[in-house]
Formats: sequence, structure tokens, C-alpha cells
Amino acid sequence: MNWLWLLLSYLIMETIINVVFHIVSRKLKSDENRVLSVFKGLLERIFLITGLLLGFPQVIIAFGALKIGTRFQRNSKISNDYFLIGNFISLMAALIFSQLAVLLLT
Repeated sequence: MNWLWLLLSYLIMETIINVVFHIVSRKLKSDENRVLSVFKGLLERIFLITGLLLGFPQVIIAFGALKIGTRFQRNSKISNDYFLIGNFISLMAALIFSQLAVLLLT
């Protein structure tokens, strides 16, 4: 039963995040591909949540290093704001969800 609650809470979290993402990307008038950005965000959160649940908090460092490494070529203010907001949302969601998962599964 806890797995069902965990899956349901994950789906709710992803829905909320993607609604917020849609609103923010429209306000910033981002020219990035939204479908690709949603997919990348989903993968980021799965990576972070999995690492945190398996007891590897170093995934946060790896996440930061990967994100910084992929941003060297861009220099747009809107793109950088979009990037930071997305990263903070992904990281916070992963941290909150991993703690929720620990509570539900114990």
C-alpha cells in the first residue's frame, strides 16, 4: 500500500512541477524546446531521487557539476534564469520526495 501512495505522490509532484514549469517558461518567454526540457527535468529528478534513496548524497554534487558543465556555451539572461529556476525546482522536489519516500517506506 505504501508503494501506491509513493507512486501517487510522485505523479502529483511531477504534475505540480510541470505546471509551474509551464507558467515560468511562458513568463520568461523561453525559446527552449519545452517537451525536451520537461523530459530532461524528469530525468534529473529520477537521477536525484534514486541516488538519494540509495544513500548516495553525492548525486547532488554530480548533478551540479553536470549542469555547470553543460552551461558554459550559453550567455543569455533569460536562459540562465530559466536554468536556475529549473535546477532549484528539480533539486528541491528530489530532496522532498526522497524524504517522503523514506517516511512512507519505513
